[in-house]
Amino acid sequence: MASATGGSYTQRTTNNNYSLSGPPTEVDYNPRELEAFSELFKQRRIKLGVTQADVGKALGNLKIAGVGSLSQSTICRFESLTLSHNNMVALKPVLQAWLEEAEADAAERSRHPEIYDPEEEKRRKRTSITDSEKRSLEAFFSVQPRPSSEKISQIAEKLNLRKNVVRVWFCNQRQKQKRMKFSTLGLLHHAANRS
Repeated sequence: MASATGGSYTQRTTNNNYSLSGPPTEVDYNPRELEAFSELFKQRRIKLGVTQADVGKALGNLKIAGVGSLSQSTICRFESLTLSHNNMVALKPVLQAWLEEAEADAAERSRHPEIYDPEEEKRRKRTSITDSEKRSLEAFFSVQPRPSSEKISQIAEKLNLRKNVVRVWFCNQRQKQKRMKFSTLGLLHHAANRS
């Protein structure tokens, strides 16, 4: 059996018949259940070190009727709960099947690392920042959005994160603030022109 992130899947998975083109016929999920699965899916995907684009491509290998490869933005919209309810419902079992297969594949790799290509494992896995780490980083950011290299080292040590992770988080946060500022200015400008 090939890898869940790009190879073939077992017969059990290929017999599922999910379609994104119409409303779900068998199972409907309440929004809280979809939200919980979406968050769980994102956390487990990141832990596996798989990108949203990788998931989208791998889904094409599932050979599920009505589901080919999906774009990275579709996976992103699923994780951020911005797809329609019907599409969320249709995607949930598909993503659940992929996740189960990917986790089984990862478990197999950890049991028998000697049969897998070591070059493939060299890519650094994406860092996942916990909610408490995020709150701490946000608190530091509110006091000093541009900390010195020394301060970044102190924060990294305190939170038990790599210095580069903290540095990149601060850069990303400043960019996010800048986008929000320009977005707000654009809305104000648009509103002023309408009056």
